[in-house]
Parts: sequence; C-alpha cells; structure tokens
Amino acid sequence: MKVSEISYHETNKFSNLVLDYLNKDAKLKPFVNHFPTLDNFEKQITEKKTHSINRVVLVDVLSKQNASLSLSEKSKLNIESLKENSTFTVTTGHQLCLFTGPLYFIYKIISTINLVEQLEKKYPNNNFAPVFWMATEDHDFQEINHIHLFGKKIAWDSKQSGAVGRMNLDGFESLLTELKSVLGASENADKLISLFEKSYLNHGNLADATRYLVNELFGKYGLVVLDGDDKRLKEQFIPIIKKDVLNQGFEKSITKCSEDLATKYKSQAYVRPINFFKLSEGKRELIKDKISEKEIDNNPVRFSPNVLLRPLYQETILPNIAYIGGGSEVSYWMQLKAAFLQEDIPFPILILRNSV
Repeated sequence: MKVSEISYHETNKFSNLVLDYLNKDAKLKPFVNHFPTLDNFEKQITEKKTHSINRVVLVDVLSKQNASLSLSEKSKLNIESLKENSTFTVTTGHQLCLFTGPLYFIYKIISTINLVEQLEKKYPNNNFAPVFWMATEDHDFQEINHIHLFGKKIAWDSKQSGAVGRMNLDGFESLLTELKSVLGASENADKLISLFEKSYLNHGNLADATRYLVNELFGKYGLVVLDGDDKRLKEQFIPIIKKDVLNQGFEKSITKCSEDLATKYKSQAYVRPINFFKLSEGKRELIKDKISEKEIDNNPVRFSPNVLLRPLYQETILPNIAYIGGGSEVSYWMQLKAAFLQEDIPFPILILRNSV
C-alpha cells in the first residue's frame, strides 16, 4: 500500500498562522527573524556568532548534569564541541511526560536530530548539537501524570506539588505493574518495561528519570539533554529576571507585539506584568510580594520563567539557531520578537515539528 503525503492545509489541523508561516507570508515577517529554509541558516549562524554565550559554564553544567548517564561518543563530542565558537545548537523541549507521553514528544526530538543532520551536510565548517530542553520547572502535574494506552488511562497518583522535575518517584512500582498488564507479554513489551524500570525506579526524581529515558532512546544520535533548573545557568539570566520582576520590563514590548499579531491571528499566551514564578519547597507560585534585588542576586535559581520568558532564557544560555515545536509553540514564540529585539538577542529560526 502506498502512503500518500497530504499538505498541512488539507489536514484542517493547523491554524492560519502556522499555514501562513509555512508559506512564508510577508504578513509574518515582523514576527520572525528568518523563515525556515536551509539557506537562511547561513544568516542565522552569522548573527548568533556575534551573541556572547558563556560556553565554559554551559559545557561544565551539561557535563555534570549528564555525568551519571552512559553517554554515546557522539553526545560526549557534542557537549565538548560546545566550547568552540563554531558549534551551534538546535533545540526542542517538552514537559516531563510519563513514559514520554504523547507521540509528538518523540516527533519533536526526531525532527531536531534530522535538522542537525541536514545542517551538518549544508554547513560542514560548523558543528551542530541537537538539544532536548527538559521543562523541569513546569508545575502542571495533572498534564503529565498519566498516559492513555490501548484505551486505558494509567495515572500516577501523587499529592506532591511544585516543579514537577523535583518530585520524587514514590509509588511508581504500582504504576509499572499496571503498565505491564496493559502491554502484555512480548519481547518488545519486556524491553520497554525494563527501560522504564531503570528510568523510574533507579532515579530520585522525575527530572533525573526523564533525562535517563531520553538519553537511552536518543543518545546514540548525539542528543544532549539539558535542565534549565540550575543555579549557574540562572546566574546568567539575572539581568532579565531583575528587569521583569522588579520593573515589569517586558509587559509593554510583549503586549504590543502580541496585539499586532492578534490583528490577524489568535494570541497563544497571556502576557503578565511579571512573567516569573517563585520556586520553593513543593511550590511554584506567581510572584505577588515585593522582591528585593539582593534576593535575585543571591538566589536566581528560585525564579522560574513562564512560557513567554523561557525562550529568552534558553536563547541567553545556548548558542541556539533553531527551535522546533508544535503549532502553538510557533505561535507564542512570535509574540516575543519585540522582546528579543529589546534585549539584542538573536531570534532563532522556528521549525514546525513533523506530524503523522
């Protein structure tokens, strides 16, 4: 049987914004840097080269975060190569879904690896590393605590709250027992159960378990897994934390950009005066009390960017040239073009992930 390809438009599953972006509609030029073509990456690379990245800290953090993993030689080389100004990243990210969750979790990572392979052929004088950004600071536990498999819902019942990446994995044995009964007995089922047991029973929290799982699945392709919930990485973001938390310095620029985009398209994300949460033991809360400059200087790791400022954080600490996401992600990134211009940070090329 021949499998036919159909256009994004024919699926009736994509917004007008996404369809216009794929068609490189001039209406969207004010909201992007470059449209997604292989040739445009030459300009993107040139621009990112002028943006200062603390590569020494980045490599040290990545090395420490991944020290307990059996990294492939390709992943090791990719981390080490990030010391060089000729190495750039292509990034995707997602919530810490149990057992990888929806299939597009996989599609996003595969799309990232595939683009890196294309860029390596097109630009052999540069190196490119695929990066998976774990959304460890997310607090929407109800979105990630279950999967639907063969018509059955398997859910992790936990009373924990706060950043999901910091949650311990108590009670996971019963979840794996339930998964075994749904998967049944087969060679592939046994392999999956073994992988999930090593991921979730041998690690102390959901971030460590997800890092192990993603590396086991995709490490051989050179994928690098990064957790932004890190003191040394957040220290580089202190000026932007202060600008937002102390002075509401992004509300105007993001609101104006969002309103301009909304004249023709639907806005994806809500703009707040303050776009950071405060992390504490078991909590990730909107900032309502007055915050001092000293508190940010001393404890930047307590401040967690929301969906609109996480892209600025990512692009501050990574030599990134492309972000791969779904339709809603592409949409909310476009609300941020003015904020990137305000901070003089190169806006990455946005790539719509593959869909099946």
